[in-house]
Amino acid sequence: ALPKPIAPATGRLVSAFGSRGDGGSANRGVTLEVRQGTPVLAPFAGRVVYAGPFRDYGQLLIIEHGEGYHLLLAGLGRIDSALGESVLAGEPIGIVGNPRDSAGGGSNFSRLYLELRRNGRPIDPMPWLGASTDKVSG
Repeated sequence: ALPKPIAPATGRLVSAFGSRGDGGSANRGVTLEVRQGTPVLAPFAGRVVYAGPFRDYGQLLIIEHGEGYHLLLAGLGRIDSALGESVLAGEPIGIVGNPRDSAGGGSNFSRLYLELRRNGRPIDPMPWLGASTDKVSG
């Protein structure tokens, strides 16, 4: 089992794991609305296995945590970790902010997407991430 995690960022839960998205398929992760420019922290120690733009995710970061666990983080405005780099729990790995989200909207918030996989299967990240949201008192 993974050690007690550090919340990657504090925000408002806008899309829960397993809830139905616009396309009707169940969400494989969670989406938090987070203030732009907020630092994103590594919830666990691990190794960066992907860092860079990916399809419509924007800047995507994937961290391998061992024991079959991988964390995907999308919606980053900047990635501060490099491919192959080891990160410590609580270490800043990037900042929130997707320029596409704020285009003409004037919003100070962006969406941070988190997906936790174990042996390639998505699992609900909320219990693992200890993520503090407006809906959950932590």
